[in-house]
Amino acid sequence: MIKKLISIIIPTFNRSEKLKLVLEALNKQNLPFHNFEVIVIDNNSKDDTKEVVEFSIRKYKNLDIKYICEKQQGLNFARNCGVQQAQSDIVAFLDDDAIPQTGWLQTLLHAYKDTTVGCVGGRIIPSFPEDARLPHWLSAIFNGYFSGFDPGGSQIRELSEDDGFPYGANISFKKEAVLSAGLFKPKLDRCGKNLIAGGETEMCIRMYRKGWKILYNPDAIVHHLVSPNRLKKEYFSEHVKGEGVTTALIDYYLNNNNVTYYHLFCYLSNLLKYAKKLLRFYNKEDKRFYYYLRIKANAYAVISWFKVKYMGIYLE
Repeated sequence: MIKKLISIIIPTFNRSEKLKLVLEALNKQNLPFHNFEVIVIDNNSKDDTKEVVEFSIRKYKNLDIKYICEKQQGLNFARNCGVQQAQSDIVAFLDDDAIPQTGWLQTLLHAYKDTTVGCVGGRIIPSFPEDARLPHWLSAIFNGYFSGFDPGGSQIRELSEDDGFPYGANISFKKEAVLSAGLFKPKLDRCGKNLIAGGETEMCIRMYRKGWKILYNPDAIVHHLVSPNRLKKEYFSEHVKGEGVTTALIDYYLNNNNVTYYHLFCYLSNLLKYAKKLLRFYNKEDKRFYYYLRIKANAYAVISWFKVKYMGIYLE
């Protein structure tokens, strides 16, 4: 049996309709079918996810699709399951609502010619419903809340911690690098309805600090489908609660399971920085709301710092 060049891992939870579109797009990749496999990790979906995958296996006969049910609830449990099941040396993660362009896989693989590369991420373009009425205040500054990722540039380039690392909707890793870093932290990402995230960010930082290169390839493009409920201000206000918890947890895990007063100082400094920006751009509704969200996220980081430091909350 010929070893696959790359394994695509799709953790999924109750999004069968969008998952259909993802699998359809993977059937159109210009990389030869024998070079890749698709592993769908069903994280206890209550909809017809299993039936959708089984139908796709029959429909796309050339596409090597595997269905696995991960009973431990949580995105990072699903991610770790996929890594352990993958037959390839490189694993690519797709969200179950992220539609890759035809050349996505080939462009990701191209960046791994350098053996010191541990991670390659691509551009993520938010895709809004055609019939949706977008709020008048919604500008490109909010793209990150829809998993939009585009740090700029038209060529493959190396990223540092200052640049920010690729997002989980479109990211790939050398399997060796993930295993050497210790897999994904189960507590550090989505589980049920919680809004904690950042598992891939923490993984990238650990890998980067171990000497692996993190690359951005702007030609490896996916379109992230945005649900209508995410276009309301209430969604953003809820999102930043999880963002604050995530910030404190990432700092905790990266600092040998401890948060320090330096971390608290950083959160408080960010509060002041964004408060100044809010006052400066108060007459522009998009920036006013955006900087309000940044303030709120850092306020929740401060609260979460105390909960992690003195109460052990979020760590059970």
